[in-house]
Amino acid sequence: MAVLRNVFCAGKAIRHFGKNLSQDRQGATMVEFAVIAPALLALLLAILYSMLIYLAQQMLETAAQSAGRLMLTGTVQTVQLANGHVGMTASDFKNAICNGFSGTDANGQAITVPSLLPALLTCSRLTVNVATASTYNVGSAAKPTFTYDSNGVLTSTGTGYSYQSGGSGKSRIVVLQLVYLWPTGKGPLGLNLVNQPNSNRQLVATSVFTTEEYSCSASQSSC
Repeated sequence: MAVLRNVFCAGKAIRHFGKNLSQDRQGATMVEFAVIAPALLALLLAILYSMLIYLAQQMLETAAQSAGRLMLTGTVQTVQLANGHVGMTASDFKNAICNGFSGTDANGQAITVPSLLPALLTCSRLTVNVATASTYNVGSAAKPTFTYDSNGVLTSTGTGYSYQSGGSGKSRIVVLQLVYLWPTGKGPLGLNLVNQPNSNRQLVATSVFTTEEYSCSASQSSC
């Protein structure tokens, strides 16, 4: 009888333990979080990955608008810089976008313009393309095609710097493009926004405008 009683008591204790175990929710939240945490973290990283690219694109658009304004008003074409140049060369214009500039305008007034390129973007990754168009159309704003060698080194950008002919450059349709190689890579969840070699994404900001009425500097025959 004692043996049966012990067996009965043991079975009862096991059933009681199993019932308590099935009702015990301690640690459930931790287990659930451990299951969904990797997916949640990957989603957050994917959002951050995309957000940085869109942020860089927006900053490049702002820089293109500001640089376009300088060319639209004739400042780029007529300013006399501290280096003696009257009217910016291609390197002058890029340096002005990256670092700002000081000089004298066509009327002899001193001007100072701060850097147009946000701190998050570096000048070494920026390419400036300036061209003219006869009419406003989509084809005039096609993005430049970058060419690389077998080692992934950039050899050609398909860009240039041309906005004037003989005489004044006023009332001309100008296409200004800022092209930037944003360093990135494959993101989580299979997200991949790379479109250039060396894990870069090419960002292009375009500003198309007609230059205003402006006068060349006294030392310029054309601007």
